[in-house]
Parts: sequence; C-alpha cells; structure tokens
Amino acid sequence: MANWTAGYAADVDYTFGYFKELNPLTIKLALIDAGIQPPEVQAACELGFGQGISVNIHAAGSSTKWVGTDFSPSQAGFAQDLAKASENQAQLYDQAFAEFAQRDDLPDFDFIALHGIWSWVSDENRKILVDFIARKLKVGGALFISYNGPAGWANMLPIRHLLNQHAEHMASQGSNSVEKVQNAFEFAEQLLAINPGYLQANPQARKSFDIVKNQDPVYLAHEYFSADWKPMAFSDMAKWLSPTKCDYACSAHSLDEVNAINLTQAEEDLINQQTNPIFRETVRDLCMNQQFRRDIWVKGPRPLDRFEQMEQLIKLRLVMTQVRNEVDLNVNGMLGPLKLKAETYNPILDFFADYQVKTFGELQSAMQTQGIPFEKVMQAVMILTGKNALAVAQETTQIDQARHKTDKLNRFILMKARGNDAIMTLASPVTGGGIELQGYEMLFMLAIQFGHDSAERIAPFVWGLLKQRGIKLLRDGKWLETDEDNLAELKNQLDYFLGEPLKLYRALGVI
Repeated sequence: MANWTAGYAADVDYTFGYFKELNPLTIKLALIDAGIQPPEVQAACELGFGQGISVNIHAAGSSTKWVGTDFSPSQAGFAQDLAKASENQAQLYDQAFAEFAQRDDLPDFDFIALHGIWSWVSDENRKILVDFIARKLKVGGALFISYNGPAGWANMLPIRHLLNQHAEHMASQGSNSVEKVQNAFEFAEQLLAINPGYLQANPQARKSFDIVKNQDPVYLAHEYFSADWKPMAFSDMAKWLSPTKCDYACSAHSLDEVNAINLTQAEEDLINQQTNPIFRETVRDLCMNQQFRRDIWVKGPRPLDRFEQMEQLIKLRLVMTQVRNEVDLNVNGMLGPLKLKAETYNPILDFFADYQVKTFGELQSAMQTQGIPFEKVMQAVMILTGKNALAVAQETTQIDQARHKTDKLNRFILMKARGNDAIMTLASPVTGGGIELQGYEMLFMLAIQFGHDSAERIAPFVWGLLKQRGIKLLRDGKWLETDEDNLAELKNQLDYFLGEPLKLYRALGVI
C-alpha cells in the first residue's frame, strides 16, 4: 500500500494558526503598492490548508468562493465542520494534490495560495502544483507562495539534519512525531552544550537553535521533520514557476518591502543597480539574510501608471485592528529594532482611533494639513499593516453580506474556546480576514454572547470554565490559589477589556 502521508508528520494534527497573507485584501494592498493591477478575486483556492482556519475565515468574511484541499482527513474534517457551521460555501477536500488537480468541477481561479507547502513536498508534488497553477490560474490572477530560503537557514541546516537523523534512527519504536521531536532536541542540546567544532565556527547557530527549540512541538513536527523539507533559492523558484507564465510582483509581507527598516543605504544602492529582477532578489535575500519568503506572483501582470496607482490608493479603505494605546511605536526589521517617529505615526493612529473605516484619500488629506507628506504616509501604512495595527477594509455592502457568516463562524470558534485555547482568531466582516485575540478575551466574548454584560457576571462564568480545565491565573509572577483571588484578577482584566478592546471588536464585527 502506498504511504499517503508522503513523508509528512501526519500522526499529529497541524496547529490552528491564521495567516493574513492569504487574505485577498492583503494581496490587493501589496500589488497596488508595487504598481501592479490586483485581480478582482471571485474564486480562490488554498492548497494545503491545514486545519482550515484561514480558508474558512476568508470564505466567511467575503463573497469569494473558496476551494481547497489538505491531504490529512482529520484536518480536512475539522475544516469542513467550520465551513458547515458558518455556511460559507467553501468546498474543502482531503485529497492529495495529484487527485485534487484532476478534478473536473473546479473553476479557474483569480487567486491561488500555498502557505509553506512548497518547502515540504517532494519534487513530484511540486510538478503537480506547477501544472495545476499553469492550468487553473486566470490571466491577471495572483499566486501567493511562501517558502524557506537558504540564506537565513544556512547556519541551521546541519543541525536540522542532525534532528531528522535522530528522529529517523534513534527514536523508540512506537514514538509519535511529537515525542521524536522532543527527544531529538534534547540530544541536540547535549551536543551543543559541549561546544562542538561546528558551533565554534558558527556561533550564531546557538541563537537560532534556542529560538526554534522553544516552539510548539506539534508545530516543529510539521515544519522541521518532514522527509522532503527543502529551502529554495528565489532563482530556483523562478525556474520552477516558469511554466505557469507568472512573473514575480512583490512580497505579501509589507514589512519586507520597506527598505528603511531592512537595508543600509549601501545595500539598497547595490540592489537598485541590478537590472535583472531574478538576480536582484538573490542579492536582496543575502542582504536581508532572508529565511522565509512570502511571494506574490502574477500571471500576466499589468503595470499601473502613476495616475492609476494613485486612483486606486485614494479609494483604498483602511481600519485600525489594534487598540490605539496598545500600538507599539517600534518595528523589527533586518536592521534591528527601530523606533518609529511619533510625529508621523501618532497623528495617523489618532486618525483611526475611533475604529471606523476610512479611505486612504481621507487619511492623506488629514495628514497633509499636519505637514506629513505622501511618501511618509504610504510608508507608515505599509509598516502599520505589517504590524497588524491597520488592515484593508471591504466595501460596506460586502461587510453587510459577510456578517451573518462571520457571526456563525465566530460562535462556533467561541464555543470551542470553552475546552481549549487552540484557536485564538475570529473572523471580521470588515477586513474579510482574521483578528487575533489575547489572553482570556475569547472567553470574555463568549460570556457576552451568553448575555453576561458586566464584569460581575462575566468573571464567574469565565472562572467556572477555567477551573474545570485546571487553569489558575497569574498575578505578579505568582499563581492565584483561591476562587476569590482568581475572580478578582479576572475582574481587573475585564475592567480594561470592557473599554477600548470591546469597542474595537464591536467595530470590527467580531462580536
């Protein structure tokens, strides 16, 4: 019998993460900024959707018809439950890529998305994916594909090989993938502790290892222990995608596109001197020590002239997606942590502080009166969207049409939150995407949906759920032991949550 897992860690389910780069509105902003006409996304496809959080949020949050597949039946089953609960009409399957690609009932797509999958599959599956994209992506359609690059992985490749070899040869019989991960990392820790020659020659590998080892073992099993994992240079990706007739457009991660936080002036000048676009990206990857690329490719890109680009920017709708006083005026780029200029960013953040949707044109006019030029406003928008402080918003009619689906999906997710905190994202009809919550906010919102409208009523409801799960709250570094102390701490948190955070979530339509 053929192994349907194809060398993938299928004995543990994938994590429940949400990826905003798969939202067509994120792609729209990136392409307009790059001066390329974005597609009107009516039909979209996600290949390898994991637990289906992203695909279901995007299907519920918009009128786009989503189709997708993930070869894990347990993951596909959960994704189908989400689709059914929200009535979002997403068609989600548990087929391998080869089987899915041969379906005769699939439409042509305006947008195809692959998050991370490319790095984990075999060359045979890559050929299937390329053929599918070539046949099913419409002219003018966008392809999102994220993958690991060799530059940022250089010092970790030998350690990753060691981890995989340990899992393959040294694991106890019957060990599951998580146990193999934990045992492999324990051995690697022992090896690095004796300062082997490799670590002496590559001291940065210690820091990289420490960052990786503290991540969720379930995530690590999928991300680092698949048989076909392979970082790929941008030039090799371009060769793979050449049959699709797609051209590289830009990064979907807006922070990667901001030179001021990633490149020295000498690096930027050298990159700009390169006339070949493929070689230019190769140079940029080395300058940025790029570990993970989030590329947007377009099949037959149509450049926007300056007037067309400005017309589209002016109409673009934006909304704040963080509580105003929680937006940190720092940003992390390849140049390290940088302080954002308060005289530029505070007026922009204050402009959106009522959490209402406003156009870029309105923003630009308001900032002009304060002496903030267009170039600084545009850069700030790219940085703030990259930091998840702002997001592109839908038209009012689209918001109204999506609301009943996002309400149903959010209700389903909030009910799941009673038993665990695996999912920390709710769907917004305003952004057509996901909004990540913090701490016990999911349970606070569930309590509100059950009709509890004050801290005095919400706190006992939430504490009852947490107590059943054996969870205690923490205050000043100490675990709280009594019901009274835990209730008091919840009320303290609720006093804040029922103010600005709840105002934000209501404006975004997640409750």
